[in-house]
Amino acid sequence: MKQFPYDKLLLIFQNALLVVLAVLLLLKSYTTLHWRMEHDTPLLYYAAFLMDKHGRIPYRDIFETSMPGTFAFHYVIVKLFGYSDDAFRYVDLTLLGALLIATYKFMSRFGRQAAILAALLFGLVYLAQGQTMSLQRDYIGIIPVAFALLCIPARMETPVGLNRFALVGLLFGMSVLIKPHLGIALPIVFAALLAFRWNRQKKSMPDFIKCAAVSAAALLAPLAIALIWLAADSALAPFADIVFNYLPLHSALTGAQKTIFGLDRVLYLIWGTSMLGGFGLLVLLSMLAYYHVASQAGKDEAIHISLACLALCTLAYAVYPAFAGKFWPYHYMPLVYFCSLSAGLCLYENNSQKPAVLFRVQKTILVAALAITVTVQLPIYYFISYLDLDLHAGREAHSPKNGRVDEIADWLKNNLRPGDTVQPLDWSGGSLHAMLLAKADLATRFMYDYHFYHHVSSPYIQGLRRTFISQLHDAIPRFIIAVNTNKPSVSGVDTTNEFPELSQFLYSCYSMAYEGSGYYIYERTQNCTKKP
Repeated sequence: MKQFPYDKLLLIFQNALLVVLAVLLLLKSYTTLHWRMEHDTPLLYYAAFLMDKHGRIPYRDIFETSMPGTFAFHYVIVKLFGYSDDAFRYVDLTLLGALLIATYKFMSRFGRQAAILAALLFGLVYLAQGQTMSLQRDYIGIIPVAFALLCIPARMETPVGLNRFALVGLLFGMSVLIKPHLGIALPIVFAALLAFRWNRQKKSMPDFIKCAAVSAAALLAPLAIALIWLAADSALAPFADIVFNYLPLHSALTGAQKTIFGLDRVLYLIWGTSMLGGFGLLVLLSMLAYYHVASQAGKDEAIHISLACLALCTLAYAVYPAFAGKFWPYHYMPLVYFCSLSAGLCLYENNSQKPAVLFRVQKTILVAALAITVTVQLPIYYFISYLDLDLHAGREAHSPKNGRVDEIADWLKNNLRPGDTVQPLDWSGGSLHAMLLAKADLATRFMYDYHFYHHVSSPYIQGLRRTFISQLHDAIPRFIIAVNTNKPSVSGVDTTNEFPELSQFLYSCYSMAYEGSGYYIYERTQNCTKKP
């Protein structure tokens, strides 16, 4: 096929863009070695620490809303690699590398440039979110989904056996164990796989039922294993209690931890979903790329099926955050992943078709839109600025909670004695991360205190309050860390800032041991002793 000078110029620009993105990704990956874990990850590492060092069982001994797969993931990580920030970074980058390889493998059906772009773009957007995004549950859960895509053939003549349906079900089962609503894309991938199977095999309801049964059985296998594990450790009933009694109350909170009801909540969900987490430009680019491929693929049925699968998965994960109703940044990682794959389609080119004027115009618009999206969505100026900061400041630029975590951890290390326990009155304000660094044991089954302040008229929350106070009286922890600033707090109807029984407990048994910036550490007084 004869290439015109303009075609060569456009190809050079595309290759240059890929080289620039690859260099940026390599540099960013290197500088993240300075990162320290922050936000949610240290909380889950601390839960894994309690499991590993103190034999605690999730739900029974740890009141947490994360799913069993999340605990299993972090428990395996700490058992294999320990609790250090270096291990955290190497695990994160290794998993990212595996995800990008899977991305390239799937997207290679659309061409090498499209596959490279898709992998590079997601890697950059993920790392651009910073250390608070690293190993978030919604990100971890998308990795099995990415590998499930590899079960979809690239050619119509490829035989599709039941083993592919089983593998898709198993991989989605692993995702569902981390976040149940990640399974929203399972019917889409299943349908794509079935379309390939029925190209070589007669369509029939018995065959559909057989394929669905195989996928369902494989989907349920990891869930059954998790339930058996919980039942064996007497944690199944506490798990069901949290899922059916507490999670509905927790889900009624907004991302700003405010209680809203009725029409206000419906409008909030519609508005939050429409905002697309700030990734609207990436979604728009994806839509342009879908049109580009659909108009250029001709009669290539395999490409059309794969394209429809990507488009529907993107749509599914665009509404995915509404299930949690929080619209936090990490809830958009599945959407960002499929948008990145879709954006890779900008560089799709069907070499069997001769370039025409319309094609050149279309391709030019796409490449220009791609360059603009990369510049704005990262955004490239801040991305490069943070690269420079990481290279020159190293770990000092990433001290969790502006030094609060290390300050509390150092104090605990210098004051804890063997057998002491600590109770945080916190959520993500840094005290649990400090307790992880100091290897401090938890006094009760409650890692966080926000549970006690929303839906306070609910008999369930009142029961949690009574259980907490009872466990405090039983444990009489050596120290209580009360964080007052830079932590989420609840507001709205049926919320409160008061907990009279807790205040009375602190007044009667504790005195101030240390006052930090936005937090207090209380120590048990001499006249308060543990119950025998």
